[in-house]
Amino acid sequence: MKWNVSVIEARRRRAGSGNGRVHRPEEIVTPPSKEAICAVIVTYHPDGGLFSRTERVARQVGQVVVVDNGSPDSSVSYLRRLYEKLQAHLILNCRNQGVACALNQGVRWAAEQGYSWVLTLDQDSLVAHQMVDSMVKAFRSHASPEKLAVIAVNYSNSSNGRALLEPAEETDSPWKEVKTAITSGSLLSVRAFHAIGGFRDEFFIDCVDLEYCLHARAHGFLVILACTILMKHSIGRMSKHRFLWKETGTSNHLPFRHYFMARNTLTLAREYVWKEPAWVLATLWNRTKSIALTCLFEEARLPKMRYFALGCLDGVRGKFDRLTGTV
Repeated sequence: MKWNVSVIEARRRRAGSGNGRVHRPEEIVTPPSKEAICAVIVTYHPDGGLFSRTERVARQVGQVVVVDNGSPDSSVSYLRRLYEKLQAHLILNCRNQGVACALNQGVRWAAEQGYSWVLTLDQDSLVAHQMVDSMVKAFRSHASPEKLAVIAVNYSNSSNGRALLEPAEETDSPWKEVKTAITSGSLLSVRAFHAIGGFRDEFFIDCVDLEYCLHARAHGFLVILACTILMKHSIGRMSKHRFLWKETGTSNHLPFRHYFMARNTLTLAREYVWKEPAWVLATLWNRTKSIALTCLFEEARLPKMRYFALGCLDGVRGKFDRLTGTV
């Protein structure tokens, strides 16, 4: 198979015009299967273990497309060599377009090739060999599969081994309905993607997945989580600390990430406070605890607080042009 590389300088826009058709949740949907699923992996300065992780994914899906967000030439050469072996499709962005834009590019490409489902993954996530089969099982066991926009997976944190959904919380059902889920390990309905309007480009990196799920729910779709632990995934660079009588952890994100986390969280709070009040309150409380732990335990506290303050200011004002194109 001839190596196919698309060099795309994407404009900032929200995806989702699709074919112009308005899709409704009650329409008949194609069930997920290996042949109907395309995996989309967003990369940025990938490490040497990417090939083995992607090879495990490739065995479970019909096609893999990699969207690289402005990595240096050395990384691009690495991607060309490795993905030629896997007969993957590679989309190269000349600069960092953001996670949202890259995901939109990948999903649109998959849709153009006729795939009905897209499995989105981070470059460092390690999936279980039976992950797709378990997600298909969750789909088939749902009473209203035509309403599913996202089938996410339970995962363990690569840093501390803790699961998102602990075994004690598991039920007899292979899935659990949730309001939001992370991008990595999510199986997206392409039909729902067009109806929702894609990922929100202006969010750039943080809360992109949360906004997509909330927007899907606002359109009458559902988000579910496969209960079995099917992936290892890390959030930031976790470190353990003892606070008062219990152990806690911090993610140690780079300073600029605190800008996007603050801005995008407040944006979602403004837009969904009446539609999802419980989710908004819980998210704001978690963000408050996170920033407090950052002040107590992490390095580079001053620049992180500066970015956090800027993010809060722009989140309240609805300003989205700061830092875009500079990361």
